[in-house]
Amino acid sequence: MIHSRLLRYLDEVARCGSIRKAAVTLNVAASAINRQIIALEQQLGTPLFERLPGQMRPTAAGEVLITHARETLKHHRKAIERIETLKDGRFASASIATVGGLSNDMLSYALAEYRRERPFTRFSVSVLAADDIAVQVAAGEIDLGFAFDLPETPNLTVAASMLSPCGAVVLPDHALASKAVLRLGDLGRFPLIMPPPGVMLRDHFDHACATAGLSLEPVLESNSFELLKHFALLDQGVAILNRIDVLHSHLSGAVSFIPIAELSRFTQRLSVVHRARGRLAPLPSHLLERLCGLIASQSGS
Repeated sequence: MIHSRLLRYLDEVARCGSIRKAAVTLNVAASAINRQIIALEQQLGTPLFERLPGQMRPTAAGEVLITHARETLKHHRKAIERIETLKDGRFASASIATVGGLSNDMLSYALAEYRRERPFTRFSVSVLAADDIAVQVAAGEIDLGFAFDLPETPNLTVAASMLSPCGAVVLPDHALASKAVLRLGDLGRFPLIMPPPGVMLRDHFDHACATAGLSLEPVLESNSFELLKHFALLDQGVAILNRIDVLHSHLSGAVSFIPIAELSRFTQRLSVVHRARGRLAPLPSHLLERLCGLIASQSGS
């Protein structure tokens, strides 16, 4: 695309609010970006940015052009992906390793949305334990890891992460659904659904119960987070899960998620990671950006 470089400059300056910061991100001299923006402003006969102390803010004309730039860059990416597909005779592909609950909810929705935009893509998704995800991504056997509580290693780069709380998952008409926060004692008269001992969430729940002098046993325990979620959807009790495990069901109103006071200090860190060495292929790289954006959108919720 003839003007793709200039459009990237405009987009990044608008995102960063600064030519200097955009230059660092794009690995381009700040003076080169500034010259091109000034030349374009002269050509159009109107300023595209307000040059404030320490900040570049788009003008009304700038907003129009930046919207055009982003749409053009998006179509450009799609065109390049299709060209790559035609060139080597196969679909662009990316491999992702994740854990069970995320594969059934957050990740599956993200991949489905991605393929609606870019049908000339394919994915390979492996459900593994966190330690195995770290090993395979670090070795380059899998492009991306998307999971809770991944071990820290110099062979992995954490592209984005967030902390997510654990609590009770019930149907919207359940007796507990109207509560803003639960206490462990509130759960005693309801059937409980939870992971087995040895899973971090269950171990923290049992420790909290022991500290409170309570004995709460589940009617169903399973290492399948999909089964735990589905059992709650069938109105079989209160499921003890991470909010991210049921993100879309919660956002859609299919279930209610209620924090448990005694578990307030226990959060799980969701991260998206890639191999520290080498560069990602275009599709895994773009998918990485999408997953980072997804984590950023939920970090404050």
